[in-house]
Amino acid sequence: MARTGRPPVPNEVKRKRGTARPDRTPDVATVVALPMADGVPEHPVDFGLEARRLWERIWQTGITWVSPTSDAEAAEQACRLADDIALARERYRATRDPADGRMVATFHRELAAALGALGFDPASRTRLGVAEVTRVSKLEALRAGRQG
Repeated sequence: MARTGRPPVPNEVKRKRGTARPDRTPDVATVVALPMADGVPEHPVDFGLEARRLWERIWQTGITWVSPTSDAEAAEQACRLADDIALARERYRATRDPADGRMVATFHRELAAALGALGFDPASRTRLGVAEVTRVSKLEALRAGRQG
């Protein structure tokens, strides 16, 4: 489904600007963390090099919010798109046909949408309500170092 209009502003940006409305923005203390996956799941055997690389990055980077039970198919689709992009790019470099170039661009848009659905951009993570980037002051970092 295509989005129209402006993309949503991430909650951490709203908080930094001071424009976060308490009735529309979840309190940081109430954000629920999903249980983490137990490492990187085994990738399908027919993955190419680019798909395997993306599979590793998805599960290593998104391990705190990507679910191995509900998101595995979406992750697999994104990885297959990465392989398709690599093949389409090779073909475009060989032929320089504009139709092949449009195919590369189409695959890139599809991959961006698939990664967005998995929460790999700030706006998507905000919509999912799973992660926020918080700034840690030097004092807080020193306190955490002493406690841990």
